[in-house]
Amino acid sequence: MPITEIPPATALVVIDMQSGTLPNARAVTADRLLDRVALLLAGFRKAERTVVHLIATGTPDGRTTYADTGQSWSAEQTVIPPEAAPAGNEPLLRRRGWSGFAGTDLEQRLRAAGVTTVVVAGLATTFGVESTARDAYDLGFDVVVAADAVSDPDPAGQERSLTRVFPVLGRVATADEILALIT
Repeated sequence: MPITEIPPATALVVIDMQSGTLPNARAVTADRLLDRVALLLAGFRKAERTVVHLIATGTPDGRTTYADTGQSWSAEQTVIPPEAAPAGNEPLLRRRGWSGFAGTDLEQRLRAAGVTTVVVAGLATTFGVESTARDAYDLGFDVVVAADAVSDPDPAGQERSLTRVFPVLGRVATADEILALIT
């Protein structure tokens, strides 16, 4: 079912568009991802909609297969390219968890702005994007994932998220489809 509306109370949530994660953009190339995210940012700004940026500053404490504890990322890994950087009073929230809601005041900011719908863009699709979309849905927000403005290290994982996970959590649309409904 095609998307038919983006209500005025919609925010764009941009996840991990930073130097330490952009090299992982393989399902959609980093250049294409930056282009699509920049297009969404321009459209949301022009329509005077809420925009929130999230970056990862490391990983949470806890043992995984890959590490015995959390990792902290260097300042160089958290640099945001100019085309995806916050503008004006757009907040930049820093987190260590996968979800944009973990350890941040994202929910409170969205609710204070009257937001009921979130459009999620960025990377990685099967990590931060999916975790944020799941939490947004669980918190009662309507979720829209910008299909061509997300990317992942694993193209098969991206395809699974776009076709099996996100349709259950909300709606999936292209940046152009989203922008046509807000401008």
